[in-house]
Amino acid sequence: MKSLLIENSTESGSLAVAEAGGVLIRREFSKAGQLSLAVQEVFLELGAPDEIVVGIGPGSYTGLRVAAATAIGLQLALRCPAYGCPSVLGYEETSYHVVGDARLGSVFLAGIEGRRLVRGPELLPIEEFHSLLPALRAKPVFSIGPVSGCTDLPVLRPRAEYLIGCRESFRSVLEPIYLKEPHITLARKNHAV
Repeated sequence: MKSLLIENSTESGSLAVAEAGGVLIRREFSKAGQLSLAVQEVFLELGAPDEIVVGIGPGSYTGLRVAAATAIGLQLALRCPAYGCPSVLGYEETSYHVVGDARLGSVFLAGIEGRRLVRGPELLPIEEFHSLLPALRAKPVFSIGPVSGCTDLPVLRPRAEYLIGCRESFRSVLEPIYLKEPHITLARKNHAV
């Protein structure tokens, strides 16, 4: 079975095709809008996949929505199954923690053991994360980007090709993992006199 894997939860994304346990091709793209070009390139080289797996976060609101919409469109066009997989499982390691800046003084934290989620992803105040960090360091701790006060954490983004090893965590729903409601600024009312 040939699987198209899409991971777009951070500022740079990746795409891979795997078959029979091996990765056939891997591509990186720097903006969500370049995802469709990467998909086209891979299709021209390897043909259509038998299934689609997309990272569903947590992470970039826009990146996750673009990846999910792309997967849904391909699923409909190709009439193949599509699955969502938590993006925090997109690492080569099998046991680790992932942290990411969730803005407004908070972070998300996920714990992975044996390529399975055992904690979160959950939203924490940055101070609480700092107090947990010494105990978390018993395993590798990766950050998907800079985290306030944690300059020593390695920044390592999830990669598409590692999602294939997490089939037990695949979901038939492609809705991104949102840990809080989107922050929306409402337009000011025009007080014309």
